[in-house]
Amino acid sequence: MSDIVINQETCTRCGACVALCTGHVFETVGERIEVAAPAECWLCGHCVAVCPADAIEHAKYPLDECPPLDTTALPPFDGLVGALRERRSLRIFRDRPVPRQIVRDLVDVARWSPSAGNGQPVDWLAFDDPAHIAALSAQAVGVFARTARLLRNPLARLYLSLTRGADEAKAGRESVDSFERLAQRHAQGEDPIFLRAPVLLIAHIPDGAYFGRDDAVYAVYNLMLAAQRLGLGTCQIGYFLIALDLNRKLRSALGLPQGRRAEVALVLGYPQYRFRRVLPRRRPNLVWNAQ
Repeated sequence: MSDIVINQETCTRCGACVALCTGHVFETVGERIEVAAPAECWLCGHCVAVCPADAIEHAKYPLDECPPLDTTALPPFDGLVGALRERRSLRIFRDRPVPRQIVRDLVDVARWSPSAGNGQPVDWLAFDDPAHIAALSAQAVGVFARTARLLRNPLARLYLSLTRGADEAKAGRESVDSFERLAQRHAQGEDPIFLRAPVLLIAHIPDGAYFGRDDAVYAVYNLMLAAQRLGLGTCQIGYFLIALDLNRKLRSALGLPQGRRAEVALVLGYPQYRFRRVLPRRRPNLVWNAQ
């Protein structure tokens, strides 16, 4: 429950708070707008954000923490599209550290992403110690090497098929070659997991967050786009999430807080090379009013 008060002297009775509140916290009573069901507030903040007279006093959203929007500073549609088209996944980084304040600023930007029920569940782990990142990479490669050896065993494949289903067994068989290539590249001195990036970020969420994957991806993409504007490159590392799913010791080594799960792994750094052109993408099929 949140403390919500309407200043009746400044309220213009426009009705925006009533219309936008999906919890039906507000209602029109005669010529007044009243706070009818404060316990139903789920903290979306729409009422404070929309009120043209700043007449809503919300304990969770004091006005001095809610600055007015400056729409004149926002990019036009074409500029936004250009920024979206510019971003590419980066896999070759300069040997240059990223200042921690920049990482903090990017994580701060990520919190403005949407989240289910306005739960804001995404937190982060950051790694910028090369030895620590290399150790996590080596552990992940070890997980894949052991998994590949296991999947080469016919009895293990049969057990996987019986216990996890034919589709998962097939996916495991198809992954063997790629797992073995990762181990070979690592043996040759490469970092096939984190690409020798100077920063590794892990977006993590509560174990029970039903829409947590969506929330984390939204937050990560905000961060990726913001990083691009600061001259940085990023790449999402799906292999590491696979290794985490496969190995409890690796999950422990990551140092996640109790009751949290890693949802996205992301590397960050300064590009060794700059991309000069925008490449075409498949136009999605769009169907209206499908039957």
